[in-house]
Amino acid sequence: MSANPVYAEVIIPLAVEGVFTYAIPEHLSGKVNPGTRVLVSFGKRRIYSAVIRSLLKLPPEGFQPKEILEILDDSPYVRSTQLQLWEWMSSYYMCRPGEVMRAALPSGLRPESESRVRTCTDFEDDGSLDSFERLLLEVVKDQGEISIGDLETTGISERPLKVLKQLIEKGAVEINEKMRRGVRKRSVSYIQLSSRLDSEEAIHRSLDSLVRAPKQREILERYLQLAGLDSIGETTLVLRTRLLGSPAETGALSALLKKGLLEQISREEMKNVAGDDSKSLGAPRELNPEQVQALESIRDQFGKYQTVLLHGVTSSGKTELYIHLIREYLEKGQQVLYLLPEIALTTQIIERVRRVFGSRVGVYHSRYGDSERVHVYRNLLGLTDDEAYGVIIGVRSAIFLPFSQLGLVIIDEEHETTFKQHDPAPRYHARDSAQVLALYHGARVLMGTATPSFESLFNAKSGKYGYTSIKGRYGAVEQPEVILANTKVATHRKQMVSHFTPQLVRGIREALDAGEQVILFQNRRGYSHYIVCNDCGEIPKCSRCDVSLTYHRISRKLECHYCGYKENMPNACPSCSSSNMTMKGFGTEKIEDEIALVFEDVKVGRLDTDTARSQKSFERVLGDFASGRSNILIGTQMISKGLDFDNVSLVGIMDADSMLHFPDFRAFERSYQLISQVSGRAGRRKKRGKVIIQTSDPEHPVIEQIVKDDYESLFKDQMEERELFGYPPFTRMIRISFRHKIPSILDGATDLVGKELKGIFSSRVYGPQYPPVRKVHDAFIKQIILKIEKKASVERAKDLLSSVLTETLSGEVYRSVRISVDVDPF
Repeated sequence: MSANPVYAEVIIPLAVEGVFTYAIPEHLSGKVNPGTRVLVSFGKRRIYSAVIRSLLKLPPEGFQPKEILEILDDSPYVRSTQLQLWEWMSSYYMCRPGEVMRAALPSGLRPESESRVRTCTDFEDDGSLDSFERLLLEVVKDQGEISIGDLETTGISERPLKVLKQLIEKGAVEINEKMRRGVRKRSVSYIQLSSRLDSEEAIHRSLDSLVRAPKQREILERYLQLAGLDSIGETTLVLRTRLLGSPAETGALSALLKKGLLEQISREEMKNVAGDDSKSLGAPRELNPEQVQALESIRDQFGKYQTVLLHGVTSSGKTELYIHLIREYLEKGQQVLYLLPEIALTTQIIERVRRVFGSRVGVYHSRYGDSERVHVYRNLLGLTDDEAYGVIIGVRSAIFLPFSQLGLVIIDEEHETTFKQHDPAPRYHARDSAQVLALYHGARVLMGTATPSFESLFNAKSGKYGYTSIKGRYGAVEQPEVILANTKVATHRKQMVSHFTPQLVRGIREALDAGEQVILFQNRRGYSHYIVCNDCGEIPKCSRCDVSLTYHRISRKLECHYCGYKENMPNACPSCSSSNMTMKGFGTEKIEDEIALVFEDVKVGRLDTDTARSQKSFERVLGDFASGRSNILIGTQMISKGLDFDNVSLVGIMDADSMLHFPDFRAFERSYQLISQVSGRAGRRKKRGKVIIQTSDPEHPVIEQIVKDDYESLFKDQMEERELFGYPPFTRMIRISFRHKIPSILDGATDLVGKELKGIFSSRVYGPQYPPVRKVHDAFIKQIILKIEKKASVERAKDLLSSVLTETLSGEVYRSVRISVDVDPF
């Protein structure tokens, strides 16, 4: 028997249970290792990229395994710590290994049989292709695009996938993942001085020789100016695009390259690296005494705890403290992962961090193209030409990157719900998963926020986490003044100006007259929540979901915010043909319209998912506000997350009541967090800011606690209630969701599962019941909630739950019911 393992267990990126065993062909023996990507056949003529989880010497029992088709990597693309995290996530969040793999790897690293192969337009054959490669390239050119599956049937070579891999590496073809860029390297062209010009005398001779070619001489002089004369004899790279003043100079540059006076090289880079390395990097700002004390406390507590909670009020300078910590870990040769809850936050944070650390900062989130995310991934594996990233700024998916020397994980705004992935699986929480990742690396975790999640605060108070606080704002700026505006009284007295109370109108006018800026918060996009017929009470609803349609004035359509369905605004009631229809509620669009009516000549920006669908549009809205080109910024919760503007003196909360009365056991906690975070945007630099909260119930306990800035009392009250009624952090919750188009089949399945679970877990089972929105995408939904006490074995509960779901729904009738399990769903 061969000394090398002859079988491999692989993870396939599909929602299928377990891992699969494949035979290692003789020509690949000794070349595969755990973490290596391979191509395998799965199902009927379908090819998938898989990741090797483990190697085996003994064959599986009961079947003859297929062979691995081809190896994709010379060295593993998935590190052992990543495989550990995948396995933990699959077990803890009750999902399949393949679902974790799909979330963890960019699609460019997961070629499949349906992936399309196409030629690279800028490739020139310099004679390096062998006969098989040239033949396969011609096939791709003839077809325009061809699937990987079809390539296997061309008969070119006994191993066409190996030939394809070689063509990709040589830049001749690329994988077009469902019309998206695949793994093709992003090349950036640089110009450098020829090695012949190694002295000032040689350079002057070259310049003299270009007397009759003034354009060429101008480009050479420009290069010397950009590179610096003190760099003679050294390799100084200048971006080709920076060197060229206009496209018309391309010919002159080509002539210089042909004459051998300049040389062009290409490096694999990505567009989101720091722009100009020639700019000097700045030092971190000096910390004030309270920040210094907090930093020393964090250092001390990292010796006792893996995780420390930093509880700092808004504008207390937490980001500067992070930057000082990042510098310490980089100086020790370790990597830092800086997690943010929202892509919206990355723009300002990236600028601040890169100001200090330059090109050592990489960015990873879904607004960047797949090729750029692949680049960051490859950079951390040491497979790119540019400088290795020491700091990664990213959203929740960044926890899947291949870190090798991870020393610190920073989780900013740790309370934010956007750290939780809801659909599709894996339904993980990045805050909790990042702590497991840090454990595998022996790293430390710093969680920062002005309003900690009650779970984190509970863990800190019970001794599981370390804890430190910053109670004062940076620069001794006072906390904003909070003013309550009673909408019920203003409406009764007929003082409302549209949706604005007299206090808010007066506050906005005073701020604008003083040359200051205003933020208005309404956690609902669109123009109005719904329209209603005043004669028959008809409310237009989505045909596919159990929700009313929201009116959007810009598109003049009614839209469903669950499935995206749209229909034209009706001229009359579709039920009784009456034209007496009224709009109810208001969203960000309506506020934007009404501001223009109430305040003349004011420039308004709006930030919600309608106006910020791309990174550029988002940056444009923020850039206009930051530069003063807009005076008022209206937005949803996107504006609450850590944005920093110097000139904002007033924040208006348009409707606090809608948050407080949301049917969720966390409603009070999240209302306080959201209002407090938005309020923190006011008065961050020059003077004390002002916050006006519009509410019909100013005596509500949470509103009173917000006015008093008394988060501790809210925490104490809520902990007493949650302990009494068995909610987190005193229990763990698992939500099982069932979906089917036929209600009777759904009812039968959930009743059966509910009965079996109650026989095992008794009163710990709640439901089955319909959620507030009982139908989405033409499928009806029912849910069962399982509460498990902290002292009980959650793993045992999951095993029992899995057995019940497998056994009870394996019959023909209920096999079509779709089930999703969400651990820690809220």
